[in-house]
Amino acid sequence: MQFLAMIVLLVSCQPVLKPSPEGVDDGMELTGMFRYMADAALFRDCGNGLSFPVAMEGAYIDLERAYLDQPHAAGAELMVRLRGRYLERPAMEGDRNQVHLVVDRFEGVEAGACVASARASLTNTWWRLTAIGGHPVAVAVDQREPHMVLNGKDGQVRGNGGCNNFFGSYETMDHSIHFSNVGSTRMACSSGEDTERAFLTALVQADRYQISGEVLELFDGGQSLARFESVYH
Repeated sequence: MQFLAMIVLLVSCQPVLKPSPEGVDDGMELTGMFRYMADAALFRDCGNGLSFPVAMEGAYIDLERAYLDQPHAAGAELMVRLRGRYLERPAMEGDRNQVHLVVDRFEGVEAGACVASARASLTNTWWRLTAIGGHPVAVAVDQREPHMVLNGKDGQVRGNGGCNNFFGSYETMDHSIHFSNVGSTRMACSSGEDTERAFLTALVQADRYQISGEVLELFDGGQSLARFESVYH
């Protein structure tokens, strides 16, 4: 029995990939620069300037065929329009997962290239909570503004959930993010407690972030948990 328990424990410690949601074929509308060379495909998102490997699944083959049909130098970037999602897949090297673009539907090749745009910094920015689980956050007159600030020097996050101040730690690698040791004060408030509970739960569940201009979004796999806007006081 002890030997069997050890086997079960070892298996449970292995990383679990989150599969693409069944029946989903209309992810986010994305425009970016795609290139394919030496069996490697890369997508540079025009919305946030970040680059992602492209998973060879879903409608990927349509994207690759369209790219190869276009006249261009080997390895050159082409602007494409598609619908897709950012999900974890095994990395090409090392025993780890990496966020990939999964193409749900290829929509076409575009002329031109990404235009550089301003993008707020993840750290040392006052991020005001605007939505939880896709639902807008309403702030009462007597309620504090739900927000967080990620300190870029000490790896600490601090903020207010709409009722209590909270604190914790965070770690990032590429565009993955993990919050830990999240705690808060224990004040009773006339409003905002439901928002605060959902906010802190979202932090604990988050495994990835994306910044588009002045908007930060936290995800658990392909599911949006919370959305924020940058505020400059």
